[in-house]
Amino acid sequence: MEKLIPNHRRADAMTWEREITVEGAVFRVTISDDCKALHSAYVEGRAVIGLWDPEKENQSLAPSAYAVENLDDIDHIFLERVVRRRLDLPWIISRTSRLTVREMVPGDCLLIPDESEAGEEGRRFLKEKYLKDYIRCQYGFYEYGIWALEVSDGGRLVGKAGLSNLDLSMYPEFSSSIKKEDTPVELGYHIFSLYRNQGYAKEACQAILQYGAQEVSGQIYARIDRTNLASLKLAESLGFRLIAQGCSGSASGMCLYGWNC
Repeated sequence: MEKLIPNHRRADAMTWEREITVEGAVFRVTISDDCKALHSAYVEGRAVIGLWDPEKENQSLAPSAYAVENLDDIDHIFLERVVRRRLDLPWIISRTSRLTVREMVPGDCLLIPDESEAGEEGRRFLKEKYLKDYIRCQYGFYEYGIWALEVSDGGRLVGKAGLSNLDLSMYPEFSSSIKKEDTPVELGYHIFSLYRNQGYAKEACQAILQYGAQEVSGQIYARIDRTNLASLKLAESLGFRLIAQGCSGSASGMCLYGWNC
């Protein structure tokens, strides 16, 4: 449900309120070009959206994390995202036949096993402070990242997967193979050892690629160690194609794969 409620507080300020139902509860969102109205609503615990007026000089929309120029830019999905960000509710990326792909929550650090193959970067998710900062900064700014893979029937966490900014600092030879996106992204996944060989990786990655193509980028990359035969096979089954090989950052060599929607 979504309802628009006009609430004009001053002649020179425009303020609206919208109601939206998220996970069975009704939330009111304040939309305004007036920082006082935004601040008041925020203090009350509401989600807020700034209404940017290009004709106003030095306009402040604090403390809103989201701003639009026109009310028509606020659809149901946008409104729900703003509410979830304000209330620290995870965004649901996709639901497959067996999995729910969702944003992580701080408590997930207790459910992630300490497995060496996750690498130094992956093991950082074991720390609650890091995970909280990741949720706030990565999801809050980019709206994508590494997500939790949860079995829909029972809620078990079986792995993590998602889209990350592609870092080529260790592989400069790959740079010429990258298309000129502002922020190229790569697919990554880690299925926990107890749940491997059950098709979860492919099921999750297919859903993530579909979401990524619609919401992030039509060109997605994957870096895979050439000795990791299982991941190479998975990438090819998902439609990735080898576009470059390098060895500067890995003793065994690294393959760069590309995927187009």
